[in-house]
Amino acid sequence: MPPSPLPDRDGALAAYLRAFDDGAFFEAHEILEAFWIRYQGDDRDFYKGLIQAAVALHHSAAGNSVGAAGVGERARGLLAPYAPRHATVDVTAILARLTPA
Repeated sequence: MPPSPLPDRDGALAAYLRAFDDGAFFEAHEILEAFWIRYQGDDRDFYKGLIQAAVALHHSAAGNSVGAAGVGERARGLLAPYAPRHATVDVTAILARLTPA
């Protein structure tokens, strides 16, 4: 059996960012999680942070402030080392969206 192809990072990120920017946070999470499951790069935590950022904002939009705060804190911890930019992503802008009011 041939090895499975490497995940399409650029396609996954582009689709994630479109969904994220449209406020479709659950969909953004699903898109990037499908990539992250198979990805084994050294920056795997970066993608986990993006997934958690989408989950935090999904919780916030659903009125779950406790869930949003907890997941948002974990996402900030994972993403902060990659600021200001990583892999075409404006990490600083995502961190700003996760900053508690």
